[in-house]
Amino acid sequence: MNPAFAEHYRHLERWHWWFRGRQRILSTVLHRKLSNQTALSIASVGCGPVEGLAWLSPIAGASGRVIGLDATPIHAETFRPGMGYVVGQLEAAPLRSAAFDVVLALDVVLALDVLEHLEDDVLGIREAARLLTPNGLLVVTVPALPSLWGKQDEVSHHKRRYTKQTLARVFAQAQLPSPTITYFNTLLFPVIAAIRWGRALLGLADRSRSDFDDTRPGVINEVLAAVFAFERHLIYRLSLPVGVSLLATVRLSALHHGSEG
Repeated sequence: MNPAFAEHYRHLERWHWWFRGRQRILSTVLHRKLSNQTALSIASVGCGPVEGLAWLSPIAGASGRVIGLDATPIHAETFRPGMGYVVGQLEAAPLRSAAFDVVLALDVVLALDVLEHLEDDVLGIREAARLLTPNGLLVVTVPALPSLWGKQDEVSHHKRRYTKQTLARVFAQAQLPSPTITYFNTLLFPVIAAIRWGRALLGLADRSRSDFDDTRPGVINEVLAAVFAFERHLIYRLSLPVGVSLLATVRLSALHHGSEG
């Protein structure tokens, strides 16, 4: 990631529509997947600033724990009570095996979307699975559709964007169970796609500038956050057919976990 943008990332998470909408969607998914579980140990790999982990505390529970892992040391400068932070690469995570009930490999663009940053995404997803307890839940988000490649991918130092098929192939090559995969950020897809495709067609892409620079706090930002967050009512009912991002979830069975050793 561009170092200057990494510094700005902490500020964006507080107000930007994309972060707020995504967080509400993922909170709904996790609450439904983990409705009968309490005192969870949750690891967020490629997590970015520690402030961005706060939403996981209510999900982990009062007796649970939240650990962040990120390769960028600048993100570890600020700590919140009740949370841990580890600086390291996902491909060689300095965390013991079978330590966490949930692993969030959130490739929601930038630091939280991790697989697209890695040279070897198969190794990365295998390492994420290694951290899980038997029957633990692996949650992965990545940017979708290679045709949407744009300046945000360049600023974020992405290696690739995914389709349903290519993301499923990563799980298969890592010898993990087949995940449930859906697109999301669907309602805003027509607008985002039109902007990105239009810029590419007209040669207006600026590799030094982030898409986040196009939004400011205010009414438009609030509307976009509400539209994006509305997908929390859809994503657990049906597989969305297209979107700017992809979400994959899978339980690591005790049988599979035992075969890892």
